[in-house]
Amino acid sequence: MPSDERTAAILAALAAPRDAYRSALAATLDEVRVYRDARREGAADRHMQLGASLGLVGVAHVDVDRLAAVLSVEAALEPAAQAVMPRALAVLESLAARGDDACALTLVPGENLYEAVSRLFADLGRAIGAGRVVDLARSGRYRPADHDRWLEAFPFGQWSQAERRMAPPVVIELEGSDLRPAGLAEFLDGGAKIVLVVHGETSPAPLVRLITPRTFVAQTADVAVVQRLAAWDGPGIAGIFPAGGARFVHDPGVAGGIGARLTITEVPTLDGRRRAGPFSATQQQDELDQLKALQGAAAADLAVPVAPQPATPADPVDKLAAWLLQQADLSGA
Repeated sequence: MPSDERTAAILAALAAPRDAYRSALAATLDEVRVYRDARREGAADRHMQLGASLGLVGVAHVDVDRLAAVLSVEAALEPAAQAVMPRALAVLESLAARGDDACALTLVPGENLYEAVSRLFADLGRAIGAGRVVDLARSGRYRPADHDRWLEAFPFGQWSQAERRMAPPVVIELEGSDLRPAGLAEFLDGGAKIVLVVHGETSPAPLVRLITPRTFVAQTADVAVVQRLAAWDGPGIAGIFPAGGARFVHDPGVAGGIGARLTITEVPTLDGRRRAGPFSATQQQDELDQLKALQGAAAADLAVPVAPQPATPADPVDKLAAWLLQQADLSGA
């Protein structure tokens, strides 16, 4: 359960991408319920029609229930496929009933960040797995040995590109000493968004390792940056850090080159005598050097271009020759 008071504001700022995921989940749940209800109604109607066609004498000598089961659509599904339907529906209902903080968690000190985020996406992805299981069961392609595990966990690596576009945003609280963000690049695809609420000291610019042209990356103390992350329709990560580290925002939603996308407001000086976070002093200096290199590239991109030199006047002989060609009447040539 999230503990930091900033998490509530962050979850509120992420309402739009979170609601998109919940809408997709609700649509899948409705589709499965409609399919289930249609099958039930169809079976009931066929049962009544069969009883009426047999008449009083036929009903007295024939087990209508067993005959209906043989003749109904239910018999077209394998027993395993019939059995998995309510299980898939239960998964969807369980996920839909969760509150807004279902996408947030707090790591215990020493917990692995990559593994925690992987588990969280795999858990939320069970909605996708359940939807796929239902489709496979309906089409006769469901295999319990291969597909049942999707109801327990559906890893992010198995999501399609369209499914990744609807990924729910996740919020993680953790200690700065446990911040190893490089592995999170695996999840920065489609529309996936991650917000890290960092407690305690860590390396000066850990998120600089994740900057790519189409990924929103912010390292700041201002929770308001999450609104910009939510507005970006691609993947992104924002870290809400305590004082003392670098401060920057890389926003691909801003048109232009790196100079327009990247805003750096603070580049700290590294104290090589102290080790902060999981990285060595050399690694921490590499982070700052990379940030400075990007800062230089951004400044060069924004530099005022050199004014174009006026065109050199054409040679008078060439100008005369061109005029003579224009005036010449070559129609009889």
